[in-house]
Amino acid sequence: MQKLLEQPGFLAPSGTFGADLSYLLAVLFTGMFLFAWGLAKKGLGTQHHKLIFVSMVSMLVYFIGYYYARQLGVLSFEGKEGFGGPQNIYDNIFVPTLTTHLILVCLGLIFSIYMIFQGFRACEKIDGNYFLQNKELQANPKIFKSTMITLVLLWAGNQLVLTFIRHKSFAASLAWAIIFGVIALTIYLEKYIEKSLPDGAQRHRILGRVTMVIFALILVTSTLVYLMLYVIYPKI
Repeated sequence: MQKLLEQPGFLAPSGTFGADLSYLLAVLFTGMFLFAWGLAKKGLGTQHHKLIFVSMVSMLVYFIGYYYARQLGVLSFEGKEGFGGPQNIYDNIFVPTLTTHLILVCLGLIFSIYMIFQGFRACEKIDGNYFLQNKELQANPKIFKSTMITLVLLWAGNQLVLTFIRHKSFAASLAWAIIFGVIALTIYLEKYIEKSLPDGAQRHRILGRVTMVIFALILVTSTLVYLMLYVIYPKI
């Protein structure tokens, strides 16, 4: 997969196939999410539910595969990404923008997974159509505990693979540790979310807006990173 991603691109002369595909899919997914959000605001819950589910699952499959192959952007921090601009631009603009982008991607993936499950919990299917129900939602303590244990085991297994099988750098291991830590924190914060937004329908609407803002910012930062790497400061 790594070789395919490094093939010449089709959007910019200095671009790669992976970068061009990633950017186009970022535009596509953002458009799908915004369209699905519009369906929800019109009260078309079933259409919203189907489109958001398909688009989020597709996005998760792609981004997990892409960012795993790209070591979550770690190559950029190690100076191997191909940035050809001045060092001060790299340190003060490119790296902060890339860091923000990767953080937003992690948050977007986490919110996507959370909103899928929360949406199922907050909805009821009546005569084949989905409707948000104004009811109190609380996580089962046993499920919460088992989820945290599973997360720790997945992190440990991933670290073993990165260290002893794939022989990745410490930066790559740290990046994955941060991701699993953010996921664990998000799950833990569910307890506080339950107290501040006990109503499932209200919670879904508010966090849905937050998720849409995150995806919009992902598109903005993705565009900036792409332009700096392959249009403004390509490495010759």
